[in-house]
Amino acid sequence: MLKKLLAISLLSFFLIACGDDTPKFDLSSIETYETSGKRVVEKLNDADKENLARVIIKLSIAAGLNMENEGDQDKIFAEIRRKLDGKTAKEIINEFDK
Repeated sequence: MLKKLLAISLLSFFLIACGDDTPKFDLSSIETYETSGKRVVEKLNDADKENLARVIIKLSIAAGLNMENEGDQDKIFAEIRRKLDGKTAKEIINEFDK
């Protein structure tokens, strides 16, 4: 019994140590986007801050110019949400900074 308890405890500590606490973008609303964005950016070095800003600007411009969005702010935000929501800065940079 003690061996099982010890094994479970060690496994629990291992799983906790492997947890990813990297901040991610939350685009459930514009307010959560702003607050989660601040948390994401504060953990980045200067080069990654610039890369992330460049990517977000590119995605925002592309969404704004997309004729299917018809200049509708809700549609533009929805397009940006599909691309950024739930992702870390590194994931966004790796996917869109080409």
